[in-house]
Amino acid sequence: MASVSSEYSSSGAMVPVTLDLTVHARLGLNGLLGSLDPEVDYDPFFLTFFLANPPYMLHWSSMYSGVLPKYLEAIPLLRLASGSEQGSEIERGMLDAVIQNTSHDGLIYDEEKPDRPWNCGIGYGVRSWHEDYANLAGNGRLIIGFYHYYALTGDPIWLDRLRLTGTRLVELAIHKDDYAYYPNVGLGNDFSYPKNSGWVHTNEPAHGIEGSEGATLFYQSQPIRGLIRWYRLSGDERALEVSRRLTNFIRQPRFWGGYNDLDPAVGAARGHFWGHYHGNTAVLRALLEYAIVANDWPIKQFVRDAYDYAHQHAVPQLGLFPHDNGRTEGCTIADMVALAIQLTDAGLGDYWDDVDHYVRNGLVECQTTDRSELERMADVSPEREKNARWGAATDWRFERGIQREALPGQECTDRVIERAIGGFSHLVGARYQIPFLMHCCTANGNQAIYYAWEAILGHHNGAIQVNLLLNRRSPWLDVESWLPYQGKTVLRNKTAKRVAVRIPGWVNRRMLRFQRNALAVEPAWTGNYVVFDDLKPEQDLTIEFPLQTETTTLVQSGLNGRGGRTGLDRWTCQFRGSTLIRLGESGEEPGGQQLDWYRIFRRRQYEIETAPMACADPYIAAKVIEW
Repeated sequence: MASVSSEYSSSGAMVPVTLDLTVHARLGLNGLLGSLDPEVDYDPFFLTFFLANPPYMLHWSSMYSGVLPKYLEAIPLLRLASGSEQGSEIERGMLDAVIQNTSHDGLIYDEEKPDRPWNCGIGYGVRSWHEDYANLAGNGRLIIGFYHYYALTGDPIWLDRLRLTGTRLVELAIHKDDYAYYPNVGLGNDFSYPKNSGWVHTNEPAHGIEGSEGATLFYQSQPIRGLIRWYRLSGDERALEVSRRLTNFIRQPRFWGGYNDLDPAVGAARGHFWGHYHGNTAVLRALLEYAIVANDWPIKQFVRDAYDYAHQHAVPQLGLFPHDNGRTEGCTIADMVALAIQLTDAGLGDYWDDVDHYVRNGLVECQTTDRSELERMADVSPEREKNARWGAATDWRFERGIQREALPGQECTDRVIERAIGGFSHLVGARYQIPFLMHCCTANGNQAIYYAWEAILGHHNGAIQVNLLLNRRSPWLDVESWLPYQGKTVLRNKTAKRVAVRIPGWVNRRMLRFQRNALAVEPAWTGNYVVFDDLKPEQDLTIEFPLQTETTTLVQSGLNGRGGRTGLDRWTCQFRGSTLIRLGESGEEPGGQQLDWYRIFRRRQYEIETAPMACADPYIAAKVIEW
């Protein structure tokens, strides 16, 4: 179990009560740890349904090797960002179970066991093939999880585990010409490795939508993300070479092109894509991480072009990225937050305004934080006994005829709403969360909470760079933001000698006012940053500017055609800065009726122009994890 290194402040200072990602990180830990099942080696309950009374969680195929590794990525990040020790005993049990599972050959497997009848042949692959299998995309992410635990604790045991998993992924890649790939043999989830049978064939993937999830490149790319971290830590050229070969396979033009491209060849060259949004943006993350380490400029350009394409086929001001029936997956929002930060850090553009919009709107609305909304959904839903032969609306076991009845041990009704707080869902337009959680989104979405928290400010040799006007406490400087109530941010200096602060693009620069310890100053500018030099400890820097409410009409786009449920959805939106404060009357509701689903963007509290105040959170993380 990881311990959190931290510092605490006892100043008792009053700060504005505005968006604080530390709070969301604490909620995220609750949602992640609450979805684990200690009775079956901490296998995640993959789905949580609210349109039944009582609500229930259930197990589903391929969550141990496909999704649990993402928990190992997320938990150390959230521990560091929040300081929370909630559920430490659950975390210890989970890690012990994972270590035992990977002791065979370094891979994590979905195991064929009597107490886990959902693991094989349910929803994926050949139904009659019962054997342990390793989702290789998940194993790539497992390496990242081991890396995050090493970064948090400094314990070299995590390096040993990382090396074993990486070595096995290198061994299993099939080489052809100047590229490499993993075959899809049909056991369990897509592109999974059979523990005993091995590769029963080595056929090359034939097209981009192979497998039950239709996301060929997703499964080929996620091992790259793990292997790149192994290479960065060890210098092992095998990891870099296999990553290069996998990248060559992924970059083939036959896998790329937009839904409505007039010139498919040009679209493929520019990184256009269609289909599953997250299944593609996750690929872009892997390509970019390889390109940064290998300093491959053409691939960097390719990812930048693809990001811009994804941005255009979205509602970026709201952080919505719909790909099917107007739905935005929590995983996709997380990918776009990560890509915007990584592209900026790599010197490929300035995407901080994008990050600010994504985080303040879609990301936090996609996290389930309102207990009363969950209780309301359950209260208006039909009563259902545990393990009944029918499920809540959207329970696809029964809707799609995959199962006739619940499997032994598959369902749980214990404290479901309490355990769901902090999970991530999908968004339907700008009105609702879908009425259930998929905990791959809980793991991925909560990582984006950390990405944004960490990116608020950077520290190097006594110099601070503030990229986002969001609240953040650190050993070097505290950021206190009054947005979206007032156009004001205060920086409380502790150790910095130089501070550069990025001014959002929507701010009227001619109306900016700066103070150092209440005295007016005129800092220098460099690009979009104002620079304060010769700072001393305990000096306060204040930045103020007019903040107006602006009204705009936004149109929902989409990857796979015109987007939306019935053509193009339009919303009249009021913003203060990057934050949506009011959403106008909607058009037609899904299905033509008002839904008893979890409602989003209910933000009446932001319509006042005076920020509420409270005592500062005492927790200060003493370091960051470079993700």
